[in-house]
Amino acid sequence: MCGRYSLTSSVDALQRLFGFPERPNLAARYNIAPTTDIAAVRLATEEGEEKRHYFPAHWGLIPSWTKSTEFAAKMINARCETVAEKPAYRAAFKSRRCLIPANGFYEWEKLSKGTKQPWLIGVQGMPLFAFAGLWESWKSPEGDIIESCTILTTTACDSISFIHPRMPVILDPSDFESWLRCEAGSELLKSFDADRMSFHKVSNRVGNIRNDDADLLKPQDPPPTQARLL
Repeated sequence: MCGRYSLTSSVDALQRLFGFPERPNLAARYNIAPTTDIAAVRLATEEGEEKRHYFPAHWGLIPSWTKSTEFAAKMINARCETVAEKPAYRAAFKSRRCLIPANGFYEWEKLSKGTKQPWLIGVQGMPLFAFAGLWESWKSPEGDIIESCTILTTTACDSISFIHPRMPVILDPSDFESWLRCEAGSELLKSFDADRMSFHKVSNRVGNIRNDDADLLKPQDPPPTQARLL
């Protein structure tokens, strides 16, 4: 799964990679948690042409047909194996896809005696990348509009499977356009190249969502040969 990640890149860096014109006032976030608003990118029609645009989205998908937001916290991830079939996701998979920018994501390795070790995971040579996401627009009984999203997950690649059996779907920049235009399907929903993953242990402080500072990214007793995130 993917239940926590970081995004600390500048707006300039985001614009260069994702090609949106907006200049959102984005603070560095070192410990992004579900049910908060997160940065996302989608296609929108402008002067008869589809172009990429930034938008904030509630992390936890709210299907357009649901009567309340109560289950959004359970819909932060969509399994790629069933996303085209599940009623909550299939409409968005067909026509409402997005990119979710990130610098790294956290997963917890289960240790003995019920303890867990958090790891920060990223991609070598890609200090800023994108998760494959889906978005929805929901209208409350009071008429309020909430735009929400979910992150697609797949089987973890071999190099990080000892940490957790699942990982978010990470898209290569060359696949951004075909994903957003819903032209590509299951061929993109796969684990990322195992040899390109970068990972190191981090502090247990990341488990508390109130902690949101740069120290969360620092390696904790890393192996000497372990590649580190940029």
